[in-house]
Amino acid sequence: MNEMDIKFYEKFPPALKNALINKGLDFPDNLEKEYNDVIVYRGVRYNKNKREIVLADFESNIERKLKNPSVYADEDDIEYYGCSCYEKMEAIKKFANYPRKNYAIAKGIVKKSFGPICRNKSTTHINLFLFKDIDPSEYFKVVEE
Repeated sequence: MNEMDIKFYEKFPPALKNALINKGLDFPDNLEKEYNDVIVYRGVRYNKNKREIVLADFESNIERKLKNPSVYADEDDIEYYGCSCYEKMEAIKKFANYPRKNYAIAKGIVKKSFGPICRNKSTTHINLFLFKDIDPSEYFKVVEE
């Protein structure tokens, strides 16, 4: 690991930064740091008591596990440190099993200023590795309850 890597890793929330620096995890080879804005779909918590999109809707499974140990997340798999989105509505329904109780599908924009991404072209899945102090919620709105 060189100084440039460490400077880049410093841009991430503590859980991801620690995994990269101390656990030796690395980003996938298809990591994109430079990309055009991408329109995506993401599942967000949504029910009669929670009707707005907030930063917590973009937490990785690892971050959720830190708050609630019953959440499944493999700490040795970099994929669990990212925020899942899909480029196609049909894909989120198929691969993430939507609709789901107390969740909605939000449509929004992922920008390179939010953090790097990895794309799976066959499933249209995008794993967004959010930089710390970035809140993409204002760029998303619920499109299907």
